[in-house]
Amino acid sequence: MSNPIVARRSLMLGGAALVLVPITASAASPDLGKPAPLFTAVDSNGKSWSLADLKGKVVVIETTNHDCPYVRKHYNAQNMQAQQREAAARGVV
Repeated sequence: MSNPIVARRSLMLGGAALVLVPITASAASPDLGKPAPLFTAVDSNGKSWSLADLKGKVVVIETTNHDCPYVRKHYNAQNMQAQQREAAARGVV
């Protein structure tokens, strides 16, 4: 997982973007092999998501920059959406 200290990042859960708030500096160094720190956030559809509620599932946090030409290329070509559907079919959240 990348550095959790960010101003804002988006999380794709159920097709909705989720904006995360900064995490404290104590979370700067991840403990590899251990569970991720718990957090709760609200997605762009107003749904609240808690990492604790997803315990035991594979959770992918996707960060994007829609101004990036590579992001635009792969979203416009439907590559990312296809990969998201494939992962969801395998039970990935």
